[in-house]
Amino acid sequence: MNISKSLYTRAIQCPKSLWLKKYKPEVLTPPDASAHAVFDTGNTVGALACELFPNGREVPFSRDYDEMMATTQAWVDEGVRYIFYEATFAYEGILVMVDVLEVGEDGVSLYEVKSSTSVKEIYLHDVSM
Repeated sequence: MNISKSLYTRAIQCPKSLWLKKYKPEVLTPPDASAHAVFDTGNTVGALACELFPNGREVPFSRDYDEMMATTQAWVDEGVRYIFYEATFAYEGILVMVDVLEVGEDGVSLYEVKSSTSVKEIYLHDVSM
């Protein structure tokens, strides 16, 4: 079974939640208006963050992660410096989707964008995954 960063961080916060998400998703409470407001704020912050990285390209979201990985790789090969939302690749069976991937001559940098006013411990797991 492959695991994504979001599933990994879910498991760190609550292992039972991961099990339910994978095997009984119908019992989970769907997002309410408050959750949607948080999502909207995150999207706004994400759009602002993209403005910090000129001439970047955004990977269109798809349920076909292979397609997203192929797009990311094509842009790396093409020499695109900044790839965002969601630069996608797999490493040792882990699906990785980063907010901003910066490709430089001496390596890559990964940036995770959060719409929080403080650093939370779970963010350290998210970015280190």
